[in-house]
Amino acid sequence: MRIIGKFNKLDKRGQILGLSFETIFSIILIVFFILIAIIVINAFLKTQKCAEIGIFIDEINSDVKRSWNSQYDKHIFKGDLPSSIDYVCFANLSQSFVGSFRNIGRELTLFEGKKANMFFYPTGKSCEMPYHYVNHLDNERITKNKNPNCFEVIDGEVRFEIEKGLSDRFVSLR
Repeated sequence: MRIIGKFNKLDKRGQILGLSFETIFSIILIVFFILIAIIVINAFLKTQKCAEIGIFIDEINSDVKRSWNSQYDKHIFKGDLPSSIDYVCFANLSQSFVGSFRNIGRELTLFEGKKANMFFYPTGKSCEMPYHYVNHLDNERITKNKNPNCFEVIDGEVRFEIEKGLSDRFVSLR
């Protein structure tokens, strides 16, 4: 009878808080896999945001080039950007800052000396692409009254008018 009693008792070695080693190891593995999944999902979301900025740059370059190649063009440009970007600004860093976005202009002086006329603000949330040069833009006309001339990103979308007149050499934005 003693033998039966011995088998009925549970062996307490290898247990913590009444859980077996296999159960604890399984819980640790599940937590580890969940953490890895969260890290991977965040990396994909960041890559998506950076891809949106790259696509925006390509779209504005091709749109301005198409307008520049035409005799006359006037249309609304719509571009998608991550919601972390507040403004798309066009600036002439070699001139003084005027208008309601002077403070942003002062921050953009960090890029003075770079070949750039388009900036994303805030610059820290632009996937290491805070500035870009868009060919064929009439930067003097764009920044005549406002330097920098910034367009607000609303719900991940920015809109502005692209215009080139019959006698214009370059493309302008409003």
